Amino acid sequence: MWAIVIILASCFFLVTTNTNTQSPSDNARRKLVSLIGRVYEADGHRYASRDHHGNPMNCIKIIKRTGSDDFIGVYHVYKDNVPRVNLAISNDLLEWTWLKELAVHGSQPTIAVPADQPQGYIVAWEETPSSHLNFAFYMTWDDLKTGNAEKMHEVKRTLSACAEGTPNIYGEPTLDNIDVGFHFSHDCTLDRQARATLRNFSMWTDIRKQPDIDNALIHYFVRGNIRDRDALFDFDGYAFTIIEGQFQPKSMNTWRIFVFDPQTNTADQVPLVTERRSQTFTNPTMTLTTLNGQRILLITLFIRPEKAGQGETGQLIYYRKF
Repeated sequence: MWAIVIILASCFFLVTTNTNTQSPSDNARRKLVSLIGRVYEADGHRYASRDHHGNPMNCIKIIKRTGSDDFIGVYHVYKDNVPRVNLAISNDLLEWTWLKELAVHGSQPTIAVPADQPQGYIVAWEETPSSHLNFAFYMTWDDLKTGNAEKMHEVKRTLSACAEGTPNIYGEPTLDNIDVGFHFSHDCTLDRQARATLRNFSMWTDIRKQPDIDNALIHYFVRGNIRDRDALFDFDGYAFTIIEGQFQPKSMNTWRIFVFDPQTNTADQVPLVTERRSQTFTNPTMTLTTLNGQRILLITLFIRPEKAGQGETGQLIYYRKF
């Protein structure tokens, strides 16, 4: 009798302890989700962002220009039904001056500064029409704004016969080691997550699928594509990835945004709230930076026309002070 009671008590203790277990990253993740979600509380924002020529700034990735308080962004623009990678500059994140077209047949670009060449810039994009990755290195700011690439490398598809794209660059890259996230078309049906390394700007290696990210979103009943992402490596001491997921295949109005926690391999859906209650979001990026000496979290999202609030369709740029 006593043995049974002791065993039952022990089981009860184990259940209640596991239920209340909290990961050290939980509070940081919740804080990040909250900062991203309340767009209406942003300290600065612009819907339907365009450069000074009126070009829509689709899928923009923004970083600080080295040695300057200015910001630079790479984005794609469609001309004659062809996507083209463009570069623009801003001093306030809201008004943008177009500078240069960097690539034809390129979309969804990203940009990073290599740690071993801090005056230079790495730009990556999805090359069309065959949907594969392309990379360029610009030695200086002058080279970038004139489109004069020092190195280029085009990557052949390895995980899919159909499509690989939407690159992001993890961490602090060097020219010898660029850690890249991307999506691949699994069985040419659904997009899933992958990661690889570009070494010496010439070798595409360490290629692997990332089912942990996929499964974290599938847990939320995401049944469609899992595609574009961006990452922070030190938000209150933890790494996080912001990522898009589509609840229903071929249903464009079911795209939503999630934050993936690699410490726990779990994800939270971001309850985004805009002024006009838009509901469909894609192509997220997030960057920790400073504006006028104030630390900010800078977020960009593309608001799709399906279930978009009036005047909000297009590229959203916003930031939160903290």
